[in-house]
Amino acid sequence: MKLGITLRKLDEKLVTRFDLVLFPIRQVTGQTRPANANEKVRPVISCFGHTPIASKFPNWVAVSEDGLPALPGKRNLRDGFAWGWICPNVDEYRNELLQFVKQAARENWDGLHLDSVQFPEANYCHCPRCKAKFAQSGIIDWHEWRVSVITDWVATIAKEAGKHLSLTIHPDPYFLRERFGIDLNSLKPYLEWCMVPLYCLTYDLTYWLDTFLYAFVRLSPVPVFVELYAVEPPAVGVLKALATVSKFPVAGVIFYDPYGKKVSELAKILREDKNVRELVASHPNRNFRELAERIAEWR
Repeated sequence: MKLGITLRKLDEKLVTRFDLVLFPIRQVTGQTRPANANEKVRPVISCFGHTPIASKFPNWVAVSEDGLPALPGKRNLRDGFAWGWICPNVDEYRNELLQFVKQAARENWDGLHLDSVQFPEANYCHCPRCKAKFAQSGIIDWHEWRVSVITDWVATIAKEAGKHLSLTIHPDPYFLRERFGIDLNSLKPYLEWCMVPLYCLTYDLTYWLDTFLYAFVRLSPVPVFVELYAVEPPAVGVLKALATVSKFPVAGVIFYDPYGKKVSELAKILREDKNVRELVASHPNRNFRELAERIAEWR
């Protein structure tokens, strides 16, 4: 089982500790980050999530069947979006985004990780563009047409970038296709793996991790990485979550720890806290013991 981390600042010492490193170079906030390419680092590119462009070009924003824009805050209290969503069929935006992807692909990265590649929710998008393209597509089923839009976009990136691709998917193992236009069977030829963020502020309870992961490993045709939130939860909570995830045949665990503070804390308590060391040593899951022992060696 591999260990990874999502960083906002590349630190050579941290990078060497992990099997893979994710580094956002285009975010939903509109921020872009230049970075020196590294064979162990995979840049994260936000695709159809982009709040500043959604604010600047309101006619590019995805629209629900009843006319609500896919925007954050008071502009759409019903759906509660955290950022603005661009309709996946805006050609001007797609062309600009593709140029950004091609530029990133020229660098010596491990591959490319795509984020926010989806329709915002099940009842999007019903803008004039989407209505016209659906009518012209010859596809009878609207959900099938949405799948074709997302799959064709990922296929285009795979062709133009010539790199290994990975993809963030919403933590819904059952209705990705219906809600977001994501069909992992259709995307399988283009993806090396997918990542499921399973975030919690404490990880006091982990039964829900079992529920999600049991379904994902059964249903996903693509190897699954799990991203654990490692900013606010206590170190013991993150270890508890890691123990739960390690029960399942996932490809690996990625810590969302932008500056590496929590993983350093994890390493310290695994070395110095007697109770934690004894708990790990007596844990019945070999995967967890091996991961914990590996983290403990980080200094």
